[in-house]
This record gives sequence, C-alpha cells and structure tokens, in this order.
Amino acid sequence: MALGASPSAAPSRFRGVSSSRGSVRPLRAVASVSSATKLEGEALATYMSVMSDDLSRLFTTGIDKSLYAPNVSFEDPLTTYDTIDGYLFNISMLKNVFDPVYTMHSIAQTGDWEVSTRWTMAMSLPTVPFFWAPSLTFTGTSVMGIDPDTKQVTKHFDTWDAISQQGFFMNTGSTQGVAEVMRQVLDITKQPALETPQYVVLRRYAEYEVRRYDPFLVAETRTNSNDEDQGDRLGAGGMTGLPAGGNPFGTLAGYLFGGNEEKKSMAMTTPVFTGGGKMQFVMPKSVGGVGNAPVPNDPAAVAVTEQPGGVFAAIRFAGIATDAHAKEREDKLLQLLGKDELVADKNVPASLAQYNDPLTNPVQRRNDVLVKLQSFDVGRLDK
Repeated sequence: MALGASPSAAPSRFRGVSSSRGSVRPLRAVASVSSATKLEGEALATYMSVMSDDLSRLFTTGIDKSLYAPNVSFEDPLTTYDTIDGYLFNISMLKNVFDPVYTMHSIAQTGDWEVSTRWTMAMSLPTVPFFWAPSLTFTGTSVMGIDPDTKQVTKHFDTWDAISQQGFFMNTGSTQGVAEVMRQVLDITKQPALETPQYVVLRRYAEYEVRRYDPFLVAETRTNSNDEDQGDRLGAGGMTGLPAGGNPFGTLAGYLFGGNEEKKSMAMTTPVFTGGGKMQFVMPKSVGGVGNAPVPNDPAAVAVTEQPGGVFAAIRFAGIATDAHAKEREDKLLQLLGKDELVADKNVPASLAQYNDPLTNPVQRRNDVLVKLQSFDVGRLDK
C-alpha cells in the first residue's frame, strides 16, 4: 500500500498523472543517465530473480536493505519517503497494524534501468476500533528506477488500479486515494465466518474486481422447472419458493444436513450461488472430490459437481438481492467490462453470490454478481 517516492524525486511523467485503463499508463520512473550498457541478458535475469524473491518477503522476514540506495525515494497515493529507513519504518507499521498479505503477479523490465511489478495487497484492520472488521484490498504496480553503477533502487513509484490520479495526494491535490481507503474502511457488509471458495483479487478497480477462483465443489439443484423464462434468473427466487412451486434452498439444505444415503450432516458454507437456472451450495473442502461426496437421497434433485474456477469479474452490492436488482448489477458490470475492453465468456451464465442468511440486516448483506471472463492477462502492467 505504501510503496511510494518523495515529491521531489517522483518522475515528472508520473507526477500528477491522470491515467485511464483504456490507454497505456506511462511507466517511466527514471531515465538512463549513464553511458553504461542497459540492464540486460543474464544480469537482468539475475536482478529480477533477486528482486522478485526479495519482494515476496516484504511483510514476512522483510526486504534486503542493501538492494536500495540510502536516499531511495518512495511515493504512492497516500505516503512519501525520501530514505530507506523511512520506507522500512512504513513497512514495519503496516506489518504490525494491518497484517498485510502481498502477492506479486509479474515482474518485467520497462526501461533500460527500470523494472516494474504488478501486485495485490490484502489487509485486515484491528477489531478495535473497527468492530465491523473491514478488509482492504489494493492492486497496482510498482515502478523501480535502478542506479546503473550500484544496481540499487533509487526511485520507487506505486500506482493503484482503483484511482486515475496517481501520485502522493498532497502533491497532486487529488483525494482519490484517501476516498478509496475510506470507501473500503466504511464498507459495513458482512461475510459470515464460514468456509468459502478461495480467490485472489487480480484487479480492484473503482467499481468492480477481477478475481481468480480456485476450483471448488458444489451441490446443485434447479431453480425452475421447464419454464425457459426463469432459466437465467439471478435473484433469491430459490430461497423463497418459485412460481412453479418447489424450494431449491430447502432441497440443498436438506441434502447438506443429512438428506443423503450416509445420513451425514455437513458444515454450512457461504455463499449461495444462483444463476443459469441453478442454485448451488459450496461443499466443505473436507468432502474431498466428487466421488467422496455423500450420495443424495434423490439424485434426480441434487447433483454434486466440481466448479473449475477461473477468472471472474465481480461487482458487489448490499441489500436484498431481488431478481431485478441482481440483473441491474449484471448489466452495469457488463457495461464496465465493455468500457475496459474485457470480454465476458458467453458460454458461462452470470451468477449471484449471496453470503448472508435472511435474518442479516439488509444494509449489511454482501451480494456479488459474477461474470466469467473469456481471457485475462494477469501480469499486464498498463491496465
């Protein structure tokens, strides 16, 4: 989060830059000021390997101080430092207060003496005073200028995907970075402390996320009979009953809580998925594979399948997830994807993920509409 450079040292092409995901973001952190040959070949491969390994320990054992110049300058949308000691202090503060998890997705040479990385950082806030337990996620890039003689990092500039005005906010006059932090801190939607499919946020944009899900098992049943008009419903129809009769939620709950040949009761999970004419409960990991799942009492009503995971765009909203509300968010997400030149996989229907039970206050309910992407370049640095 705070991986940034001093105002005076910030690259002129970055200072106050307003970027768009539809255009290539300038990545120049430092111009080559030496007549020395550019970093290349085996030296480049070794350097990137060392830097990649070092950054992987950012919030565990810590970075290698010798890789950075004593007067290295850092800048991100919230902070700025002019020395390595200031930067190390900030890393220590983040580690001790926010319990951050840093994931680097790619590293590449972006100039003669410049290396850039793409990353995700997830953080949790202490329960005092943040009793609603918000979590923070940032994705972005780090652009590092390297001294040709010492091979030390002299300039380090961070960008966030969620904002367009990059650079330390007191220099740019933009409050976008502060607003993004406050938006996440003040998100009072709740996710129950239940087992849930694992995913990594690859991009957090202003209005939606791109996530990579691991494979997971589900128990599923139909949310309609033969009514084609109901085949693509996303909302909570299965939780309250359907016009054609039946109660898909009750069918799956019955299976999970002992309605199977083994009379085995399994742990509740979250979320409940609906979409494409189906409702799905996530199966506990302890079940193992499909072949290990208890056989339903009525195999025609309940099936256990593996979801292959993959990369999905997700847009979140609070409240009661009616069919109309969910469809509205799906349309909004597709509009945003089109603007960002991301293509939805038309072979996979959109789905709604509902995380909370009906007794949860609507303003605290977490709902996500998910759209599978046809392809996605995880390591891309410019958008």
